[in-house]
Amino acid sequence: MKSVEVSKVSEMSKVSAAMALNGKARTRFLLLLVLASSSPCMALMFTAVGPVLPGLAQHFARGGDGAFAAQLIMTMPGIGIALGGLVTGWAVERLGARALLLGSLLTYALAGFAGFYVDALSVLLFTRLLTGLAAAGCATSTLAIIAQRFEPEQRACILGYQSAAGSAVGLVSLLVAGGVGEAYGWRAPFFLYLLALPVLLVATAVVPAVRSQANAQRPPRQTGHNDRHPLLALLPVYLLIVLVFAAVFMNAVQLSFLLAQSGITSPGVQSWVMATSALACMVGAASYGRVRSWVGDRWIFCICLALMGGGYVLMGSSHLMMPMIVGCGIAAIGGGCVGPYLAVVLLDRAAPSVRGRASGFMFTALYLGDFVNPLVVNPLRASFGIHQAFVLVGAILSFFALVVLFRSAMLHRTSV
Repeated sequence: MKSVEVSKVSEMSKVSAAMALNGKARTRFLLLLVLASSSPCMALMFTAVGPVLPGLAQHFARGGDGAFAAQLIMTMPGIGIALGGLVTGWAVERLGARALLLGSLLTYALAGFAGFYVDALSVLLFTRLLTGLAAAGCATSTLAIIAQRFEPEQRACILGYQSAAGSAVGLVSLLVAGGVGEAYGWRAPFFLYLLALPVLLVATAVVPAVRSQANAQRPPRQTGHNDRHPLLALLPVYLLIVLVFAAVFMNAVQLSFLLAQSGITSPGVQSWVMATSALACMVGAASYGRVRSWVGDRWIFCICLALMGGGYVLMGSSHLMMPMIVGCGIAAIGGGCVGPYLAVVLLDRAAPSVRGRASGFMFTALYLGDFVNPLVVNPLRASFGIHQAFVLVGAILSFFALVVLFRSAMLHRTSV
């Protein structure tokens, strides 16, 4: 009789252990979904509005230049991200990553949805700025949580999946916003921002309350020194991010001009080429962790630069549709892979006491690259033409890929 009772207790303990493991696995999966949400939030800022820009321009033409107003509505979140990167890094260290993430998701949903009912241009621009600030808060807080709770190898995979999720949501939301906007008007796609509310509910349940880094692991203050020095040491990384993303944004900023110069002026055809770029970017980001485990840290950056350089050279060297699509896809794979690489480099080099600010500044540097792209490419386009500009940018990237390859080979030979 006792043996039967013991066996029942043993079976019950096994069932309880299995349920506990399933609960932990479910919580971990939901946490990863929340951590992957920051890139989709950034993508949605632009893709939800892009297809309805003509409707926005027509609506606000009543009070002035409608096209200019629509462009301001489109670009204002980018300004919010650039400014938010300077603020949210400080906030994540003072308030904690969980509090910043929950507040940012709520602000993102409310400010993003405001476009559905706001009619005054000034108010709409302000809410769009708030949307960008909130997206920066989501990105900084999720990056801080990834840095705090996961080992370097896990970070690489998670950051890759995060970027891939952004590309996937950007592609799908672009199509959804176009269809919804055509059927129900330019205000309808603003409903998409309410998708942040379910993410907020899940985040409330699964995101741990990690203590802030304001006083944790900070070295003692010394005369004539302060905690800015760890950030100053990261300036080369930020400069690299600006330069690399100025090249990454070639597809986003310059692709339509390249296609138009080749006689491909149909918006429908151009959108499919851009969708190919988004899909390839998703593939590159999702495969980053696996490729990194195969080739190692020494070679991954070289591969990214080579893919981008080769893709841009192929795009600029041809006036035919298919080679440009292939080149666009190759470059986008490299661009999707290089984003997680630079994030991993930054997290690995940043001191734990300043990781919050370091993460925030990264997004400022990233969108500064978006701003730098036309400043660099437009003079090249004016002097040599858009095709030659793509070839020159691709050649420069290929040259630096060879430099990185040579340096990696020398370091490998020295270590051996």
